[in-house]
Amino acid sequence: MTDTGGILFSIIIPTYNAASTLQNCLQSVLDQTFTAFEVLLIDGCSTDDTMSIIKRYQDRYAGVRCISEPDKGIYDAMNKGIGLAKAKWLYFLGSDDTLSGNQVLAGVAEYAQMHRQGVLYGSVIMRGQNQWNLDNVVFDGEYTTEKFIDRNICHQAMFYHRDVFERNGEFNLRYITSADFDFNMRCYANTPFFFIDLIIANFFVGGHSTHITDHAFYDDRGALLYRYFGSRIFSKEFVNARLYLQQAAFSKRSPLNLFQRLYCALAYAKLKLQAMNT
Repeated sequence: MTDTGGILFSIIIPTYNAASTLQNCLQSVLDQTFTAFEVLLIDGCSTDDTMSIIKRYQDRYAGVRCISEPDKGIYDAMNKGIGLAKAKWLYFLGSDDTLSGNQVLAGVAEYAQMHRQGVLYGSVIMRGQNQWNLDNVVFDGEYTTEKFIDRNICHQAMFYHRDVFERNGEFNLRYITSADFDFNMRCYANTPFFFIDLIIANFFVGGHSTHITDHAFYDDRGALLYRYFGSRIFSKEFVNARLYLQQAAFSKRSPLNLFQRLYCALAYAKLKLQAMNT
């Protein structure tokens, strides 16, 4: 990543056969009143009209860039976007999602001037309905550590300062639908998170993560808590994560060694006692 002083935001949009939704997505970005941003479209060799739509926008807007080449999925595309981004703050938007209004980037820019590091996050509106979500529900407000350990912040609500990636690396391709949760845990352990009271995006349910279970992430979840948070896993904030730590200690699929398993077992026992006494 190389910084160019006039660009505050890099909007990274992975695409693959996204012709049916991409125009609405792009238009929601390019209609913003705040214009110090670039758009990076990372395409995985679409076979529909995605590239022709992108070409039309490139002809009209100088700040739209695109690469189209084979990739290993959405997180690989996001990692490529990180490498190409020029701005101070990076934002990932799904090709079937939209910014919630034309003042979103203007609102985030005000907070970005106050917080010159870390992660800024707001909320999204869930659009559509499935077994987990109801239409038009706001997800999910301000987070505590206890809340974050239980459920991820939607990445369509998050703006990462470029230094976050230099400190924490990129998205782990081992996790096919939960690499953002893994990355956010990695960041949360050592990076300041700042809540901004804004609706950032319309998140349309029913995408990739809805239909595929990320078994590798769920096998590793307790081990990741141990690796990222260390001794903090003994604190009461991790009470609701105790079963993940139990899995890290006793599951045959746990990636931890014997000492690490014992550590997680002790944390699990303490947290179980705390839960019984509340």
